[in-house]
Amino acid sequence: MHGQQLLQEIEVLPPELQKQVSDFVIFLRKQQQQQFIQKRTVGEYKETIVIHDDFDEPLADDFWLGGQ
Repeated sequence: MHGQQLLQEIEVLPPELQKQVSDFVIFLRKQQQQQFIQKRTVGEYKETIVIHDDFDEPLADDFWLGGQ
C-alpha cells in the first residue's frame, strides 16, 4: 500500500482507532530496533577488549583502601 493511500485510510478512522494504529506503529518500530540491536557477529569485539595475564590475581590493599 502506498504511503499516501495509507495515510488517507488512517485519516477516515475515528480518533480512538487512529490512536491504536499509532500505538501499533510505535510497537513495530521498537520491535525492529530491538532486532537490530540483538544481531551480533562472532568476533565483533575481538582486539577491543583486553584481559591481562594477572586478571585472576588478588588486588592490592591500596585498591580496596582507595589508594593509588
